[in-house]
Amino acid sequence: MKKLYAGILLFFVFTITAVAQTREETEAWIIKQAKFNLEGRLKYAIEGDELISRLTLPYGMGGETIQKSIPINQIKSISFTHTHEFLSYSLICDKPCVSQFNGNTESEEMKPKFLFEIYKNLDSSFPPRMQKALLKLIELHGGKAKMLQQKPENETF
Repeated sequence: MKKLYAGILLFFVFTITAVAQTREETEAWIIKQAKFNLEGRLKYAIEGDELISRLTLPYGMGGETIQKSIPINQIKSISFTHTHEFLSYSLICDKPCVSQFNGNTESEEMKPKFLFEIYKNLDSSFPPRMQKALLKLIELHGGKAKMLQQKPENETF
């Protein structure tokens, strides 16, 4: 009987290990989903323990690149907005942790919120998958976050 229990336990351990995504797989899936944003002007990367966005402004607006970064393990909460045009996640720290660089200038004032946005038409099953992936990413980087309920905005008319 002990051998049977040991066999069942080993089966579950190997099954769970085989199904679990690695940190690299999770990072790659998240970044892949955000490709080709705003005709290639908004790009995301994960470098070390930071999620980075790089937005290249149109030439008429100066053409410079604005870079923002957030330490993944400092994200404490996530909220999102989903429309037919885009999906936007607000990654929020307890204290200002998001740094911003404009072109070659020094770091500007730190902020507590980082926007992770995907500009493409997505089906309704996508947001829960991305939420799960973002929470897993934070956990894999040693943090812990919770999803916040997005409050709908009231229309004035």
